Amino acid sequence: MRHLILLSLLATSSALSAEPSTPDTFNAIFASTCMQNFYSQDKLRENMKKEGFETLAGDQAEFFLGGGSGTAWIIVTSGTRYVVSLRSDSVCSVFAQQADQKRTQSGFYDLVQSAPSPLIAKLASTTGLGPNTDETKTIAYTWSRPADASELLFVLTTSTSSKATAQAMASMSMVKKEGRLHGGVYHSAVPRSGPA
Repeated sequence: MRHLILLSLLATSSALSAEPSTPDTFNAIFASTCMQNFYSQDKLRENMKKEGFETLAGDQAEFFLGGGSGTAWIIVTSGTRYVVSLRSDSVCSVFAQQADQKRTQSGFYDLVQSAPSPLIAKLASTTGLGPNTDETKTIAYTWSRPADASELLFVLTTSTSSKATAQAMASMSMVKKEGRLHGGVYHSAVPRSGPA
């Protein structure tokens, strides 16, 4: 049954891409969990429970929830562990234990560089959202209409470090356009100790 959700993840991601391509598993999971269910987060909880994905607890959950409250589920496929986290403040994130930086970035661009009408996609500043170093890269896009006071913020942080707790993290949240704070989530795929 778990394999059914992964197949639907891949199909959903292709439908959301501006230019159809074979999505990587990380972005397929992000598209079919966070993006598809952002406005129906109870449905995401129901789907994860129905599919039998393990819920993380304690320190493991706290790490993926950025210290906030919410739920984190683990998905294991193709030898890689993924975590989907949904915080009580509606920040939805996906983490990958291992990820190819270039492929993950390309897949993320495919998902977020074009917004469905009437929304407009814009490349956003990554200041305060995550690191940008030789090994670790953060990119961000927003979706909104010009007159909106808030916008959807999509952030991806990837790392090439084999010591990184997560080599990829993508999140989606609703933020104010002016003086935005990404729900208190600082993307950090840089090496650190902790559960993975």
